[in-house]
Amino acid sequence: MGDFIFNDVIRSNQNSEYFLKTANSEYENRIISSFFRNGTLISTQFKTYDKTLHGEHLLQETRTYHDEKKAEVQSLLGLSEKMRDSEQVETKNLIGLAFLRRGMYEEAVREFEEAAVLDKDNALIYNNLGRAYLGVERINEATKVLRMAIKLRSQFADVHNNLGLAYLQKEQCKKAVECFDKAVEINTYYAEAFYNLGMAYVLNAHKREDFNLSVNCYSNVMDYMEKAIKINPAYRNEHFDRAEALLRNKEYDQAYVEFEKGKRDVAPATDFPFILDFYLRVLHNESKLKSGMVLRHIKEIEKNLRKYPNYADLYNHLGVAYVILSKIINNKASLQFEKALEINPEFVRAKRNQRLAQYDQKGIQLLFDAILK
Repeated sequence: MGDFIFNDVIRSNQNSEYFLKTANSEYENRIISSFFRNGTLISTQFKTYDKTLHGEHLLQETRTYHDEKKAEVQSLLGLSEKMRDSEQVETKNLIGLAFLRRGMYEEAVREFEEAAVLDKDNALIYNNLGRAYLGVERINEATKVLRMAIKLRSQFADVHNNLGLAYLQKEQCKKAVECFDKAVEINTYYAEAFYNLGMAYVLNAHKREDFNLSVNCYSNVMDYMEKAIKINPAYRNEHFDRAEALLRNKEYDQAYVEFEKGKRDVAPATDFPFILDFYLRVLHNESKLKSGMVLRHIKEIEKNLRKYPNYADLYNHLGVAYVILSKIINNKASLQFEKALEINPEFVRAKRNQRLAQYDQKGIQLLFDAILK
């Protein structure tokens, strides 16, 4: 890998053990941090460094990046423990999503289960819990909660897609196809669901569950795969090319394996990890928020909105960011009025402005709490 390697074992309160390894790659000019659970790689992050960086400077850069990644996981575990007795559903959901993104499924299950107890009619929580159950291979439980989510919100495309994944793990291909079909019916630009449809047809051809699904297998699979690639070109990768060749030769079991590998390398087109990281920083350091951090976050959202102008969630996240910025600015305004009154306790206009700021502050805090807590 490289000259400098750093290793750390990280343990959670649920007795889960994780292994973090960070090393430099001179060939790629990258510092790569790999996160493992039970010996299995669950996530990889990297940063590029300048080719002129060598020796002690590169050692320090590698160590710093390793310490940053270690601190991120430890901070998340600490935040989870801090909020253990909280009844703040959205906070638990955010923490669960952060665990889910890092492949820390046991911890994610705990957060979503607690959130589901607090809010029994939240389809989003059940969907996320279903995803976490799939991660720990509790397939029957995943199927149950995902069905509950569909009852609460039948037009939620993600739930149908995730239920289809549960059926795929059960090798119930016909049911999986029905779920993926419903997902793309609701969202015609759902690249992952189209890709999953193709995979379901491949698995069916291998398992021979349903004859009708096996007819014209190659053309049906490639039709769905091409739709996925048109929406998200990242699906066409080296694994996809190998899978297509295997599919053409009717080596369905190996084709399925390659399609699955190809899917792992693809992040959803609208996956915005910086948003989740921002919320976690806000929750962890609410009293130390800086306007500069929020403004940088706003600019990042606006950059993504130029790329995805019809993505409603981004506008919602932008609104939340402005609420947080308003809270910071209001606090700063209140401090200035206080300083004015310290100098001149009888300053009438400062007293009036302070009362107005305090009134606004209560409203902003209520909105802040409703959004994030």
